[in-house]
Amino acid sequence: MIRRRLIIAALLLAKVVGLFALARKLTGGQLRILCYHGFALDDEDRFRESLFISRRRFAQRMRFLRQGHFPVLALDEAMRRLRRGTLPPAAVAITIDDGFYSTHAVAKDILKDNGFPSTLYLTSYYFQKGTPIFQLAVDYICWKSPLGTVDLSDLGVPLLRRENAMPLNAANRRWASAAIHRHGTETLDEPGRVELSRRLARRLSVDYDELLRSRALSLVNPQELRELQASGMRIGLHTHRHRFPTIPADAIRELEENRASVEPAIGRRMADFCYPSGDWSPRHFAALERAGVETATTCEAGLVRGAHDPYALPRVLDDTRVSMIEFEAEVSGFSEILRWLRIKSGYNALKISLYGETVPNSFAHVLSI
Repeated sequence: MIRRRLIIAALLLAKVVGLFALARKLTGGQLRILCYHGFALDDEDRFRESLFISRRRFAQRMRFLRQGHFPVLALDEAMRRLRRGTLPPAAVAITIDDGFYSTHAVAKDILKDNGFPSTLYLTSYYFQKGTPIFQLAVDYICWKSPLGTVDLSDLGVPLLRRENAMPLNAANRRWASAAIHRHGTETLDEPGRVELSRRLARRLSVDYDELLRSRALSLVNPQELRELQASGMRIGLHTHRHRFPTIPADAIRELEENRASVEPAIGRRMADFCYPSGDWSPRHFAALERAGVETATTCEAGLVRGAHDPYALPRVLDDTRVSMIEFEAEVSGFSEILRWLRIKSGYNALKISLYGETVPNSFAHVLSI
């Protein structure tokens, strides 16, 4: 905590003495691709800080870009202009992963009010099903329960059968959630997983029906997706089951299922891709090329240069953990210069966040099925 405060104080000082403005000029030819996931409708940003950002904070970010005169372009246009050398200084592209309902309920109007285009990478299994994302629902129920102890031995999950009156401390909540998720994904179909979630919620005194009504952990539906597209979002690929195997045939199958699920709703072919959970490898490139993908974004921290491979584009991850001064450090390019200095000094910082720690990937695989 003390170290974090010192770093934030250092960033504030750097801004005051003009280093952010200088960094913006020095990195002006590089593209800033912002990455978001979900937008909190209630307490989701406290439940999973790495996955959800509040409406207030997201609106603050977009207002900063507008008032700071950062050119915000659609990703496909930004990449074309980057290659041609006509990218406006300090240009930004906004991307949103997964396709949570909150993208429609929260982000759509904020982006539209600021006149900002964006790209939404939609994973399609839960888009088809319309049910809450199973792992997130289980995690949320275990996190939200007000109980101090619970007996889950009759829930039907083998690992929990020997646990009676289990204390609901943080470690046991995580352990129980992991056991339930594994059991559900390995042995149940989607209706079975929904029923298991409902029974778990009853055991833990959490209102599952309210979770359904709020759609906080559900994805957009086809009509909402069309409305997002009409508002200025370009819809991209994110696989069907939120996983992307390195075996080419399996990877292409994920893309084909993704397209078959989403393209009929939007009436156009999708050409942009985002690696699920940020897991990528050069071994994926051949499958992407065969599938006609034009760009692929990662979760590696950084700005995009003209020399970047279009299938390995870095982004700036933004979420509840990131303070405003840290966000400003990223979009100004100051954090990129710090990463460059670390690399030049012999320290590989490709996965270093703007405050010097390894980027947590706690949203990994939450949509996998």
